[in-house]
Amino acid sequence: MRDFFGSNGPFVKYGTILADLVILTVIWSICCIPVITIGTSTTALYYVTTRQISNREGYVSSDFFKSFKSNLFQGIISTIIIIVFLAIIYISRKSLFTIEGNLRFYLSGLQLVIAIEILITALYLYPLMSRFEMPLFELFKTALFMANKHLFTTITCLFLFVALVALSFLINPIFLIVGTGMYSYITSHMFMRIFRKYCPDIDVDTFEDKR
Repeated sequence: MRDFFGSNGPFVKYGTILADLVILTVIWSICCIPVITIGTSTTALYYVTTRQISNREGYVSSDFFKSFKSNLFQGIISTIIIIVFLAIIYISRKSLFTIEGNLRFYLSGLQLVIAIEILITALYLYPLMSRFEMPLFELFKTALFMANKHLFTTITCLFLFVALVALSFLINPIFLIVGTGMYSYITSHMFMRIFRKYCPDIDVDTFEDKR
């Protein structure tokens, strides 16, 4: 029992992680307020949680804002691109009501597929942006490739994301405050397992020194 509650015991270890995740989520929520910075904030969120998984823990707030600053431009542009594409799909759905027959059914299905592809690409985009330096087009292309290649991870992350959103908006917004950091931490384990297949040295690189 003493080992459990000791300074190096699991109670302190996991309690510290949980406290860091709550603090991290609060910072993330505040930085998402301008909307166009959602991508940048999410990148910074994953920068912190993936560092924790790589056993390169630092200070939550300083690590977050270091990543936020260095990824500000790419994060904003990527967020605008995703919002524009989703808006086009949403607006174009109204025009489908003027179409009759099977064509309307096929076009509705196509729109749904495109919307899902955009969403699952976004799930991978910001973890990738947090760990790799590459042009924005390459980030989108790599995220799309990984999202469709690693379908089990994609479906799991998508299910957890939908569950978090549902709990936050249908039951209590407090789930968003507590759950976002936890979601990032859990999915970071999944993403890092995939990233290691393509970059075995990702846990020991000097990424943070470049920032």
